[in-house]
Amino acid sequence: MKNTYLLGVLLALGAAILNGSVGIFSKGLFASHLSPTAVSFYKCLIAFIALSVFFLFHQEFKHQVFRLKKYLKQMALCSFLGIFVLYYFETTAYHYAAVPFVVFMLLGSAVFTTFIFSTLLLKERKNVLKVVGFILLTAGICVMAVAEGAASGQFSVGALFACIAGIGYGLFLVFTKKFKLTGGLALIWYLMLFGVIYLSIPFYIEGLTVPEMNTYPTLLALAIFPTIGGFYCTTKALAYLEANKVQFLELTEPIFATVFAFFVLREMVEGIEWLGASLILIAIYIAEMTPQKEMKKSNIT
Repeated sequence: MKNTYLLGVLLALGAAILNGSVGIFSKGLFASHLSPTAVSFYKCLIAFIALSVFFLFHQEFKHQVFRLKKYLKQMALCSFLGIFVLYYFETTAYHYAAVPFVVFMLLGSAVFTTFIFSTLLLKERKNVLKVVGFILLTAGICVMAVAEGAASGQFSVGALFACIAGIGYGLFLVFTKKFKLTGGLALIWYLMLFGVIYLSIPFYIEGLTVPEMNTYPTLLALAIFPTIGGFYCTTKALAYLEANKVQFLELTEPIFATVFAFFVLREMVEGIEWLGASLILIAIYIAEMTPQKEMKKSNIT
């Protein structure tokens, strides 16, 4: 039990590190005249193509893909939430707001969603510390949203899109756990397949565009590291930890995203937003205290 818990923690943190690079890659592509819609579509398409090539040369991967065919409806729903809603609205949010702000708001709203729906749908029990962490988390999200709106003098569109993306991601985590969807890269292949279909709709409506040659290395990195690597670590972590626990651990993503954004884009959380960010991080710490105590208690008994 101890080893599987540690493995789940490491996988969730690995996802946080990989996902922390999404913002800097996305903004780099915006500078190359790619729209948020185009970026979200192409990173999903490239990830799907890369996995399809891998599929052709690995027999075990083929078996896993065929085994998952009976879960097509469930995977279609999870892909809509975890690929379309997450990718489309997250990428659009980066167009309107700084990377650290978007990441804090997105993952904060995702934890808010998983806390509620993991209780309703998965019947996961919540103790006092988790409830306290949830309250602090909610306060942190509100402070950051209000601070961003006060700074701009108007309602923050970036905050709205980030929260929508977070809700989609939170529901994705819950339904992946509820449907007991496992399979690693094979599962991601299906998620990307449906994701390409979903994301092609707004891309077609906006107007199809072809990326310039100098954008392909960044698109490839965006597709391989956070898109494939991040999802792989997340889906694997869900096999070892509760859905809300995975999301709490992945809330370390803002730390990595903030560091990346500061050194690459010179963006950072400012003013009273630091209070909201601090409340969110404290909420993570409080929630993370619980499993350690429970694990020690179970080891004694």
